[in-house]
Amino acid sequence: MRLLFGTASSMLGSMSAHVLIKLEGLSEEATTFSGCVNGKELIELDQGDVQCTSGIEYELSVCMYGGKELVVDVQLNVPLKLRCERCLREFDYSLPVHAVISLEVSPDLLEIDLAKDLREEILLALPAYPKCELAGLECENHDISGDFGLDKAPLPGVNSAAASERSVWDALDGISTPPAP
Repeated sequence: MRLLFGTASSMLGSMSAHVLIKLEGLSEEATTFSGCVNGKELIELDQGDVQCTSGIEYELSVCMYGGKELVVDVQLNVPLKLRCERCLREFDYSLPVHAVISLEVSPDLLEIDLAKDLREEILLALPAYPKCELAGLECENHDISGDFGLDKAPLPGVNSAAASERSVWDALDGISTPPAP
């Protein structure tokens, strides 16, 4: 029984990395594999606001139940470069991913490729709105109240359309709702 990581010709669309598990000899008793795989080839994120910066550390616990169901408990540590949604600064982040993958396999199958499943789990674990705070950094546009100073008086010397004693939201007080028919 072996676990193979590597690249080969594309069998899963444009994906070039493969995570092959040899099914021969697997039992209900878990077998654990750990190591590192090329992250750029596995998840193909090397441009834009999310980039994989190096190898992905993995720990897989693999079991075969009844010769028909392969269960893989996955622990990944994915090194990424993300762009903060507030200040647009890039920062490094280590994304932890835990998943359990269950696949039905036929008895005549010799190996199975988990690359597509692992890629999907990583993409689902990505933060929707990454912020510097994920990496423990102070964001340049950090705003606890979430209003970015809309209710505050303007700085001295700055002309503002809103009077300093009134909130910009006061304009909404003049809106009335039509009576119900």
